[in-house]
Amino acid sequence: MSRSASDIVPMAIGVVAGVLSWDLVRLLGDRREAWDDPKYWLIGYPLMLGAAFMLGLGFPERPWRWALVIVGAQAVWATFLALTTDAASLLPLGFITFALLCLPCLLAAYGGQRLRQRLPE
Repeated sequence: MSRSASDIVPMAIGVVAGVLSWDLVRLLGDRREAWDDPKYWLIGYPLMLGAAFMLGLGFPERPWRWALVIVGAQAVWATFLALTTDAASLLPLGFITFALLCLPCLLAAYGGQRLRQRLPE
């Protein structure tokens, strides 16, 4: 199996985790932006961190990409929603926030990779 074909499943998992963690909180909460709701920090963001960790554990080669896929998918989805609801005025600040949110996801993905390396084969 080629490398790109073997990446389809983890990439899809990352995209779903990013979008789901945003939309689940947005739909359950009462705020326009998911991260304005405390549920984002209790449910959504831990979901992203857990997904990054699990993807790093299951697919340890180049774990940085899992954080980028998860947060990138969330950023694209949030941007799409902002553009369709006339809430685009804070997009530059949002992109900076997404970049900062990616850092702990990177640590989680690398943590999964490290644990995988320590597990007996």
